[in-house]
Amino acid sequence: MFHMKQILSGIVATIILVAQFEKASADVYWNNNNGSAPGGDRSWGNAANWSGGGTGTLPSAAGAGNAIVKPWPNLTQMPIVNTLGNTANQVYLTEGSSLSVVSGGSLLVNSYVTGQWDNCGVTDVSGGLLQSGSLLLGNGGFDGKINISGGNVVADYFSINVGGGALMNIGTNGTFIAAASNLGSINYWINNNAIRAQDGLAGWAINVDTQSQAGKVVLTAVNVASIPEPSTFATLGTGLVLLCATRSLRRRS
Repeated sequence: MFHMKQILSGIVATIILVAQFEKASADVYWNNNNGSAPGGDRSWGNAANWSGGGTGTLPSAAGAGNAIVKPWPNLTQMPIVNTLGNTANQVYLTEGSSLSVVSGGSLLVNSYVTGQWDNCGVTDVSGGLLQSGSLLLGNGGFDGKINISGGNVVADYFSINVGGGALMNIGTNGTFIAAASNLGSINYWINNNAIRAQDGLAGWAINVDTQSQAGKVVLTAVNVASIPEPSTFATLGTGLVLLCATRSLRRRS
């Protein structure tokens, strides 16, 4: 699991990325080693799995522009972030494509965009770290879900365009951390089921923690049955927002 020191270091790295990519030009495209038999290893950090770019093919290479993830050569060969230190300017998932972040992997980007031009698959974070200056789900009105079953997803700015079905799901071991400026929008999306716990399973809800990390909103999934009644919970002083939990429980009971 990533500790706060690593996440804060990632925030600094994300800021540095903005300056590094100001002169970015040539986009890079996912191709999993061009689908050559037996195919690539699906690792995001393997330059052989990318084409285009400036002086190199990795999204982090000098002169690289956007990282475009298309379902090439097919939907079974989508990228996996399984190594540390991966960076990119803007990442776009298109045309049914998906991406996985697993334990031992990290990806830091300026913008992470789903559903811009087409319906895309799920961004599945089961471990590790996905950190973005802007996390834009369903940005163009198309589907583009994110599932955080484990690990951490961190964003300075966060939005969901629900028009095409985009949403965020948080599992029992997943954590989403956003800047506190997103709190109003986050509460709106929770109350409208665009941010949900355990795929909306009855008895589960999103905890909104505004105190454990200064200037941040921390979202986790909890079993509502394990949460004290609001009248007693208020005395604990943890700063968790339980309105969404109680509303969620009423809605599903």
